[in-house]
Amino acid sequence: MTIDEFAKTIGDKLEKVRKTNKITVTNMAAALNINRITYVRNSIGRATPNIYTVYNLGKRFGISLDWFLLDEEPMHRAEKKVEDVPLQPQTPPLLTDIQELLDHMDKIPLLRHEILAQFYRFKEDNQTMVEKAMKANS
Repeated sequence: MTIDEFAKTIGDKLEKVRKTNKITVTNMAAALNINRITYVRNSIGRATPNIYTVYNLGKRFGISLDWFLLDEEPMHRAEKKVEDVPLQPQTPPLLTDIQELLDHMDKIPLLRHEILAQFYRFKEDNQTMVEKAMKANS
């Protein structure tokens, strides 16, 4: 199985869990403690979930990780009720930090200048690493 086939299979399984539990994409993302865009990318096979997302899937929905990763039956570890899924998505801490930084940069032009200057210096000093990372994430 190629990585693309694996990602598609994982995405199909994420959607199966979501539809079986009759919850929205937004609530599924919140239950897995990821943002909606990340969930959609995972569910269509454009990316694979990180280990913490897989952990949350098993913990919150009682999903067998053998089923999720290795196609071994059954889908659920045992007969368990699904834990309550929060109705409102939770903003991951990193997104809160980024939003705070963006707000400060909007209000303090010198901060924006300093951060962009540092960013461009970093890109220039680490060009090979940046190019590899950007290719890997496309």
